[in-house]
Amino acid sequence: MTIFGWALSPSVSVSVTLTAADGKKSTTTTNSSETAYYGAYYRWDATLPPSPPSFSEYSLTISSETTSQTAEMTNLLFGDVFFCSGQSNMQFSVEGMLGKDDEIAAADDYGGIRMFGVGQPAGQLSGPQQTLPTVALPWTVVNSKTIVTDPGNGDFDQFSAVCYMSGRHIFTDILKSSTPVGLISSNWGGTPVEAWMPEDQLKGQCDGGKARDDKLNLDASSGDDWNPNADHVLYDNMITPFEKLVVKAAIWYQGETNVGYWNYDCFQSLMVESWRKMAGWGDMAFTFVQLAAYDCGGSQALPDFRGVQLKAVDITPNSAMITAADLGDVGSPDGDIHPRNKTEVGRRLSLAIDKLVYNKDLDSAHMGPVVDVDGIKILEDGVSISFRGDTIGGGLHLEEAQVCPNDELCGNAVLSLSGNRGDVVIDDVVVVGNSTIELRKDGVDGSKIVGVSYGWGDFPLLKVFSSYGVPAAPFKAEV
Repeated sequence: MTIFGWALSPSVSVSVTLTAADGKKSTTTTNSSETAYYGAYYRWDATLPPSPPSFSEYSLTISSETTSQTAEMTNLLFGDVFFCSGQSNMQFSVEGMLGKDDEIAAADDYGGIRMFGVGQPAGQLSGPQQTLPTVALPWTVVNSKTIVTDPGNGDFDQFSAVCYMSGRHIFTDILKSSTPVGLISSNWGGTPVEAWMPEDQLKGQCDGGKARDDKLNLDASSGDDWNPNADHVLYDNMITPFEKLVVKAAIWYQGETNVGYWNYDCFQSLMVESWRKMAGWGDMAFTFVQLAAYDCGGSQALPDFRGVQLKAVDITPNSAMITAADLGDVGSPDGDIHPRNKTEVGRRLSLAIDKLVYNKDLDSAHMGPVVDVDGIKILEDGVSISFRGDTIGGGLHLEEAQVCPNDELCGNAVLSLSGNRGDVVIDDVVVVGNSTIELRKDGVDGSKIVGVSYGWGDFPLLKVFSSYGVPAAPFKAEV
């Protein structure tokens, strides 16, 4: 047996889990290092010594003393490993994204990036698994022929566009091609957060929010009719097999199935906590995507959910959120819920990972301008809003907002007034100074203003950006 192209984490001991048919003595050799292990119960771990990041190719050979059989892994690199997971917007492939032709053509320059795709199992195995039930894409070296595994097979085949673009930006923009990058894509479209959490985290810690749909709160049966939406099944089958992998950061794009959960921040935080209990994941950073614009019926459920996602940052240590709320795509052939601009999502995620993993002293460029709640001031005919200085880069500027498909769905800048005046939409946003905007309108009485919202709709019309090209996320506040 030969395995090619694996990416291993550097500077820490690497655990390789092995199985054997005879449970006898086996020898594991990595280049010049050799260690003998005994295969109790036909399964054991080989711990490899720390190695610095390197583009030098390693090999790993496992041989059996009793059967003379060998297994070989070749072209191994030591580098930084990132784990990507979520539902369909994470599953959405390079094949379907905007700008794919340029990225595919350039991929031949990125052989230092390795990809691995977890398969979607046809049936559930009982309890947390130590090995993957199925593999969709073995460890593979990135090039122009491998980042789209099956052209024409739809936009949800391997490899994940968000995962790849995040890794590509990390490799080229953050690491300057100095360290190998390994990307693992483990995702399933349409699945809720509960499916990605362990069973013991679903015992009522997050009760009190929207009643969970019966269709999501199901027992998973064995066999072909099992339900990937059921509690903890994807955690058991697509997360726990990586328990001993050393992960630099997790990248999470999920939530559409859970829109309406006002306590989603609790679920996501508990999920991260459980992932970090796994042996190799304790120090990992966690980054996630605030949902993009799509038609959710204009019920306020989607903007409210984005607000809950923002709260998750405050209760999840070493985490960061990037917004995709300005990246709506009404023309997406896969529906507006699947916007195609995954390149920009990946760029923003790489900024977050740079801050959390590599350069902790950086300002919070990934977040876009974040409102200073104490910096909202009432004006005679509007409000003045200041943003945190560490989130604006070189200063605020305005950009053209995304296309609004329907006025009822679009999130404008709005002043909420007391009395019978209702809400006033502000069409013009003015930047004043380096970190402040003003929302004014003739005829508005500042003394009547009781609240302000910005981009609070299915399709947020976001115009205020930092110098990093990241928009201020939608917000809502009383004044």
